[in-house]
Amino acid sequence: MKKSILALLLLFTGFSLADTPALDSTMAASNDSEHLKYEDRGSFGAYVEFGNVKTKNVNYVYKIHGKKYDISVDNSYVYGASGSMPLTEWFDIYLMAGYQYLGVSHHPKNRKDVLADYEALTKDDLFDPVYDKDDIDGWHDIHTALFQFGFDLALPLVYSYRYQLMFKPYIFGGVIFGKTFFTDDTKFLSPVLYGYAYGAGVRCAWNSFFLSGGFRNSHEYFHTHFERKTGKDKDDDEFMLDFDTFFAPFVSLGITLF
Repeated sequence: MKKSILALLLLFTGFSLADTPALDSTMAASNDSEHLKYEDRGSFGAYVEFGNVKTKNVNYVYKIHGKKYDISVDNSYVYGASGSMPLTEWFDIYLMAGYQYLGVSHHPKNRKDVLADYEALTKDDLFDPVYDKDDIDGWHDIHTALFQFGFDLALPLVYSYRYQLMFKPYIFGGVIFGKTFFTDDTKFLSPVLYGYAYGAGVRCAWNSFFLSGGFRNSHEYFHTHFERKTGKDKDDDEFMLDFDTFFAPFVSLGITLF
């Protein structure tokens, strides 16, 4: 009797296991991934901007002892690093830190007038002149440390969790601040630099890597004077540089942080 009951229990157990469907975890995960989005994460990477300062976009004042000078400006590309932090899928904040070299040559507008003025100034003080003859024609080596902080507004077009892929165009705007360093033997002090930037680009991400590129417009300004003025008014010895850069291409490549 006991053996018959045990046989029946084993039989019913076999039928119940046979009727239980097997769960395909792979299929479930695939279905779930179709409803998930790629999570835009903070990113950090190298930054390069390929801009050139054109003479027509430069405003300046350059004077020594009240005499006006002409200048020309040369520049390097901007090299540095950038990072972004998304607050929502369409709004990010970003920071860029970079280096740029500016080379400025200067020559007097009226050479005879400047030379006569220099001789009059140095007639009674040959050993400690208020400025050197090398200051009349020369070249400034200006190294700048740049920082840009701002925000961007994006339009997420691709947010694939399944393929770990993101693509979104964006527009951005921000403020620029920095410090200049005159490394040539000049009487001018090294001033702080201010400005702003705006532009547009696209950002792509795949797994833990991102690539961003676009075009940037910027405006930069600084104003400085001689450390030791040559006359009664410090504005007799001033250097003001105010320039714009338009449609400068930039690219940033790096990794996501989280």
